[in-house]
Amino acid sequence: MALRGGPSRRMQGNALGGILRDLDRRTRPTGRGGGKIDPAPPVEGPRGPRGARGPAGPAGALPGAATVLITGEDGRARWDYPEPLAATPVLTAVAVDPDPDGGDPVTVTVEGVDEAHAVLRVWWLRPRPASGVVEPAGPGVRVHVVAMTAPE
Repeated sequence: MALRGGPSRRMQGNALGGILRDLDRRTRPTGRGGGKIDPAPPVEGPRGPRGARGPAGPAGALPGAATVLITGEDGRARWDYPEPLAATPVLTAVAVDPDPDGGDPVTVTVEGVDEAHAVLRVWWLRPRPASGVVEPAGPGVRVHVVAMTAPE
């Protein structure tokens, strides 16, 4: 047997039912307009409409460096910065899975960082049999790294 009315009618005395009933009333179109909404006129800034966009200028120099590293036998990669940085940088590192169809993802951890170099290690996210730990990824995994320091 079908029930008449919406959930707001079936929930008499319930606060949620009152909210649903109110929302239902507010969203229903009224009058003959059929609920059509006129699009808002384009907004102009305090100086008038915007002009055409000009050519892009040169990118500003950011305090830091970026590179792509390749892991060694133990899954580690060491990066000596092209020139020492002014302060200890914040690193962003992303390991690229050498076999994306293999089913085992990789992750990268930062083992050490200072103003002159960083040491990263890549791990397979698969447990070793009977040990319950992850294993190092091994050689040949690419790691995209960006080192940034605070602007002076």
